[in-house]
Amino acid sequence: MADLVNFATQFADLAPARPIEHLGDTDLTFGGRIDFPLKIHEDGGENGCGGKIWAAGQLLCEHLIDNSDANGLLSLCSEKLQTHGSFTNILELGSGTGLVGICAGLLAKTNGFKAKIYATDIEKLIELMNSNTKLNGLEKYVFPEILMWGEPLAEKYQAGTPSRIDLVLAADCVYLEDAFPLLEKTLLDLTSGDSPPTVLMSYTKRRKANKVFFRRIRKHFQIITFTDFDRYEHYSSKRTYLFQLVRFQ
Repeated sequence: MADLVNFATQFADLAPARPIEHLGDTDLTFGGRIDFPLKIHEDGGENGCGGKIWAAGQLLCEHLIDNSDANGLLSLCSEKLQTHGSFTNILELGSGTGLVGICAGLLAKTNGFKAKIYATDIEKLIELMNSNTKLNGLEKYVFPEILMWGEPLAEKYQAGTPSRIDLVLAADCVYLEDAFPLLEKTLLDLTSGDSPPTVLMSYTKRRKANKVFFRRIRKHFQIITFTDFDRYEHYSSKRTYLFQLVRFQ
């Protein structure tokens, strides 16, 4: 375990750097599905692969949008979501620009749904996530925070606490083989206890080595792939998929 924690502290250096590409703002309406465009600033690769919008993040956003209504965010998760006081707690892993968490925050605000969304990543991406949260006026809904995969969870994220997590979101987190055991540990920690949160993941298939991650987590989770949605063919042509992880009890 000590070796795993030590490795986690170096995780920020694992993500390969990208050449700086474009630096700018993107307005997203997801094909007119939302009335108010979601605004995202990309850093052009300044902070590695996390500062860019990827197809997997867009797919997960579309799924959230398609399964939200005036009665509450994420109607597809209604059986699993547990409210604490008047809030539902949502955590996004590997947020990068904050796209998915901000989308969830926008849906919560638009639909009058009380939620706290924790958009988490390595320290050097917090400023970008904060900037994008403010750009969308969601400071009361979205809270960018550091979460290093493989390290012990903050107490507020743990099962049995008033602020425990009801829903975990992860877009394009399966990309670096050295980080697979860290991501696996964090998913296991987040889903411990008698009533684990719903876990929704989107993923772009890029290399054969990624099979290692899915082989590992199949020991602990059932993987349910979503195929019955309008843009399935569009995303599958990009080798991008959406699924739910269900922790074995």
